[in-house]
Amino acid sequence: MSEKCLADITPLILPNGCSFFPQQVNAIEVAGSANIVAGPGSGKTTVLIAKCALLLSKQKSTDRGICLITHTNVAVDEIKMGLKKIGINDVSYPNFIGTIQEFFNSFFTRKAFYLVHKDKHFRVIDDEEYKKKFGALFDKKKPDWYTYPTPNITRALPKLIINDDYSYTIISQANQSYRSEFNECLKMLFNWGLVNNEQCLELSKWYIEKNQEKIISSIKHRFEYLLLDEAQDTSELQYNLLKKLFSSPDIVFQKFGDPYQSLYSIFDGNRDAWKPSEEFESCGLSYEEISETSRFGSSISELVKNICIEKYDTFTSLNLVDSFNPHYIIYESENDLLEQYKSLINYCTLQSTEYSKSRKKDAIISAFHEDLSSIFTSYNKPTTKVRNIESIVRKCYNFFIDLLSKELDLSSDDLMKKVEEELIYKVILSKCVKEINSENFIGDFIIWDLERIIQKITGIEDACFKNIDAEAQIKYLYHTIVNTKTEKQLETTETENLNFSIGTIHSAKGETHRSTMLVLNTVFKDRTMKPTYRMIDLLKEYLVGKYSDPYSVKEDLKRDEMIKSLKLAYVALSRPTHLAVIAIPNEMIFGQEELITELNDSGWKSLESYKNEILEDLMTSG
Repeated sequence: MSEKCLADITPLILPNGCSFFPQQVNAIEVAGSANIVAGPGSGKTTVLIAKCALLLSKQKSTDRGICLITHTNVAVDEIKMGLKKIGINDVSYPNFIGTIQEFFNSFFTRKAFYLVHKDKHFRVIDDEEYKKKFGALFDKKKPDWYTYPTPNITRALPKLIINDDYSYTIISQANQSYRSEFNECLKMLFNWGLVNNEQCLELSKWYIEKNQEKIISSIKHRFEYLLLDEAQDTSELQYNLLKKLFSSPDIVFQKFGDPYQSLYSIFDGNRDAWKPSEEFESCGLSYEEISETSRFGSSISELVKNICIEKYDTFTSLNLVDSFNPHYIIYESENDLLEQYKSLINYCTLQSTEYSKSRKKDAIISAFHEDLSSIFTSYNKPTTKVRNIESIVRKCYNFFIDLLSKELDLSSDDLMKKVEEELIYKVILSKCVKEINSENFIGDFIIWDLERIIQKITGIEDACFKNIDAEAQIKYLYHTIVNTKTEKQLETTETENLNFSIGTIHSAKGETHRSTMLVLNTVFKDRTMKPTYRMIDLLKEYLVGKYSDPYSVKEDLKRDEMIKSLKLAYVALSRPTHLAVIAIPNEMIFGQEELITELNDSGWKSLESYKNEILEDLMTSG
């Protein structure tokens, strides 16, 4: 494509009449390696798309490429869709746009696995599936005396060790009494070519260290830019490997993200890999901020800036949205909580046309699944990760991809690449999805169509399902996903009528709501399971505008839980555009009447305050 400037790109990716504001322009145009810290609702993704588009439009065939890494397929699709709006439909070699897992797997993990296993294919499976397969295997291999639940794999800190002769073993810190069986099960899964995400990184690390000079030289000759999206979600190992690979001064390494939203480290002692403020102080790395938000008004931005692990005085609202004051609810039961939230939403709908016309959802969130289960009788912990929130169509499509990948002994990523390259595969898969969602679907039709894909990929004219019982799998798909749509709708009728979604803070990360209610019923517990700190107690000073440095807390456990609470609250209360709400159980407020007074004095509202205002208006008008 021809070279473009920011003025050409702006109308293609921003709403009519809108333009990038100065902080965004600075982030787009910053040259050299830098950290770009972008607050909630600051347009970080759009900035990243614009920057990538400008770099690609100036690229010549002889130039080195751009490596853009993010953390989810949803983010990859959003970036690619934004580039298509600008006219960049194909991002080919030497460029790379993909997830961080795809980057390591494509360039290093696959090669490392081949050196170790030669003729075996490897399949990357998510943590939930890996735990299930491990559990089934451990159940057969465990000592006769072992009658406890399956050991937690993560807590045992397993480690893959590869020797100079390419032999390997797996060690762990599992309990000595069953460690041998524990390690043997992990090794058996690896022997079968089943690899989890952590092992992919371990394989990559081994391969990179073994070929370090050649790899770094190759990276330098291929890429001129590394743009790392959502840098705060990068693990310590991932971050260190990226810094090693892109260490050449000839490569521009820019990191985009919000360090205050780093939730993935809260269960690991809050050891964040990306610390932009420290990098600025220690090595003078350029530090840019996009601290003006268009998501919500100043009433919410003033709250968000104070529930932060670091002082965030620069965070401010552009006041493009007229947000309500933050609200609190004191509740006694599930019905009481829902009725109060419903009344508050109804009140806001009457008070604000902007709010009433918003198509975004009203969400109830809490820190952990058990916190939600303890309140809402109909809440069940999701059994899978991202796919639980996908549409029925997407679930079916992904199910067929998984089915084919297992039959062909390919990773899902590899198969997805083949599907992306051949339109006919997409057409066939779409036909299968349409068939299974039809009123009287015929399973044989789906099997025949899927076998057409197998035949085209393998080049074998009469290839068919041999490793997978396709008929049983398709029946399972129909009865567990497609045919339960009506049943699930009936189960959640009350919630849907109230337009509430219920989930954890982790699940809401990246979302934007019309209103968000954070339920502060969380009690953090130590390993002895004795209650230690309540989230409301750790947050109360921050909620009323009194900031103190959480890292200055001397007691280790309290400091850790306070930082955890701030990270969770920051993410939760930066989701809404119009209304931020906290809900506190009545028993947790007992004896803390001064907190209610302080909330009222610092600008928080309650349903009671609105009732008084309405009564005063009636008396005045009377």
